[in-house]
Amino acid sequence: MRHTTRKLLGLAAVTATALAIALPASASAASATTSATTTIAADFEDSWGYNYSKWYDGSRAKARGDVWADEDGRVRVSGRLYDKNSPWYLCGYAQIKFENEDGDEWTRWAQKCGSSGYRSFHYSARDVENVQVRVCYWHSEQEKKKYCGRWDYIFEADEDL
Repeated sequence: MRHTTRKLLGLAAVTATALAIALPASASAASATTSATTTIAADFEDSWGYNYSKWYDGSRAKARGDVWADEDGRVRVSGRLYDKNSPWYLCGYAQIKFENEDGDEWTRWAQKCGSSGYRSFHYSARDVENVQVRVCYWHSEQEKKKYCGRWDYIFEADEDL
């Protein structure tokens, strides 16, 4: 028991010494990448996802992305939709719902069939109060949405503008 404690204390001391030596070197590298990180953060104000469909036979569709408001007041949503291990008749299906302050809604969607890769999407709208996203499956034989996940708010004008 004493030997194990001694080994753990020795390992902790070696790790602390290595960190103390590496920190000054990484600080200068971190300052060099700060400007690149700041630029990326300015381009994408908020990330969302992963959002999932409901389970079907051991598989779920999923989506993730970014949402931001540009200088012109346009809200932009971009993302990737994945469909992994679903039957041939089910396709990943993402819905993006924009709503203005009057309560008017309009919905855009993206569909991805098959397990290889992902489908990129990008939508934008003006005068948007909030944006929601949900992920479903699209049943190609019945031509309707199935196994939908919940709607998730990804943008609200009060917080982000």
